[in-house]
Amino acid sequence: MKNLILFIALTFTSLHAIGQADNDNRLTPWHIGFKLGGNISKLDPNDTFIPNITPRNKMGIAISGLASYDLHRNVSLVTGINLTTRGYRLVNDTVGVDNKIKQTFASVQVPLGFSFRQHPSPSSSNFFSEEIGGVLNYSFRKGSETLYNSDKQQVRVIETGGNKFYPMVYGGLLMGRTSNKGKRTEYGVTYYHTFGTEINLKVSSGEFYNKSFPLHYNGSNLQFTFRYYFNTGNFQKSNEYFY
Repeated sequence: MKNLILFIALTFTSLHAIGQADNDNRLTPWHIGFKLGGNISKLDPNDTFIPNITPRNKMGIAISGLASYDLHRNVSLVTGINLTTRGYRLVNDTVGVDNKIKQTFASVQVPLGFSFRQHPSPSSSNFFSEEIGGVLNYSFRKGSETLYNSDKQQVRVIETGGNKFYPMVYGGLLMGRTSNKGKRTEYGVTYYHTFGTEINLKVSSGEFYNKSFPLHYNGSNLQFTFRYYFNTGNFQKSNEYFY
């Protein structure tokens, strides 16, 4: 009997301590955080290339400040500010040295979208999620530019026109975990798609640049990122929650 009373007392004390801890760490729907990762972009795959000149993937970086509002345990509204570098690469396969033309430029983006989380069980802290939304993009690049593969100038690219400010849409798949203090970590891949043209290009090669063809860079890219969110309730002192 004494053991039973002691067990009940210990159980009550533990539950009270847990409840007190929950009060001390009361969570809010708001999270702030960051995103770090990279991206892969390239020229429009539907373009036609002349023989011996081929497009290659271009690696870039992606850094973001994020803000999230939980509409539900499994649904969040997400926004922030993205800083990315993107671009393209062209290779002349007939040239052994200095056979590449590379272009890189930076962009700032403002996303707004939804994240939908699925938990393996109601009590699980792990989840899979899908994200979908839109982005406003502005690119910091010159309006026109001429590039060469080297001082010998066997290949020339003339950039003209296009758009610096345009909308994008995105969709992604992620995995993550939420701690009992509301800290959320995620990692996964997201595809950003544009419907227009970022840059118009004219590629020329051969003697007196007598071989030329047009290309288009639309700015679409695939991102692979790690994200960390911090619940804003952790910024407040515990005694602020008592009435």
